[in-house]
Amino acid sequence: MGKCKGDRMFQGIKRLWSGSDPVEFESAFGMAESVERLRAATRRWGVFSVSQEAASGTVKESRVSLQRVIPMVGNSFKPFYVGHFEQRGHKVVLTGRFTLNWFVKLFMGFWFGFCTLFVATGLIAAIHSPKSAPVSLAGIGMLLAGAAMVRLGGWLSRNDQAWLSNVIRIALNVPVAGPQIGAFADVHGTPQSNKTPRVILIVTAVLALSGVMGCISAFTGIQSYQSNMAHSVIRHYADMRLRYVAAIYGVSMLALAYGVYRRRLLAWRFGFVALVGGFIMQTIALLMGPDLGNARIPAIFFCAISAVIMAVWGRWWYAQRVHFHE
Repeated sequence: MGKCKGDRMFQGIKRLWSGSDPVEFESAFGMAESVERLRAATRRWGVFSVSQEAASGTVKESRVSLQRVIPMVGNSFKPFYVGHFEQRGHKVVLTGRFTLNWFVKLFMGFWFGFCTLFVATGLIAAIHSPKSAPVSLAGIGMLLAGAAMVRLGGWLSRNDQAWLSNVIRIALNVPVAGPQIGAFADVHGTPQSNKTPRVILIVTAVLALSGVMGCISAFTGIQSYQSNMAHSVIRHYADMRLRYVAAIYGVSMLALAYGVYRRRLLAWRFGFVALVGGFIMQTIALLMGPDLGNARIPAIFFCAISAVIMAVWGRWWYAQRVHFHE
């Protein structure tokens, strides 16, 4: 059993650096049309995909590099499909591998190399002084932490290969044998099952937490709390009306959390009200502070940045309409 575990670990490390076995997609079109169809089915820049999932990256005849981009979700350890188009007689084939981004490989190589050197140095130091033994333990802990990050990132992106493969097949018009990923989602990840989507659960938890914090803030009268090693600073509401607003906002967030969890269309609509309301409440609290003083210009700048962030979140929330029903 120990040998099997060791073999699996070795295979995992090998896949980490060399990528998957070659994966090929035969196109039903000519070279130029194949490239254009795949380019049309993907996006050049994933950073602008704030409303729905998308396959993003470079599509050229000589190089294809695609990743799955999920709005508001980052994962450095997700697989990329890296390959190129080939002309094989009368057929056009996209060939490549699923592998990690080269920068992630470089970073993790440095991480594991540094940790290994750290452990070796600690062991050598422990020979001369037993008190230095914990140094090597710290290095082992860092090694395990790095391995855990890679494992967790791989688990979170476990469906990315199938999702990207489905996007490529549809673009190149290649029939798929067996059930497709589209049995549960279309190319853009629109859910088709009755199972509560993960995004709904996350939004529900965030709204519920926000509601609880708002209610506690209104009940105690504490607007903010800051603490460091020297002292703590508790800031109370300067205006009693803001305290009432905080209470109303907290209760509203709890009600909205329930509506989102039940996937009611009315809750989706009130989600925009919550976004705008939270922005207005934050802006009033910042600009009406009694100790604003010379910080008024930075506060206005911060409010402007918050408005942009609110617009981005609003665009993302608009795309979540597919999860809600009457």
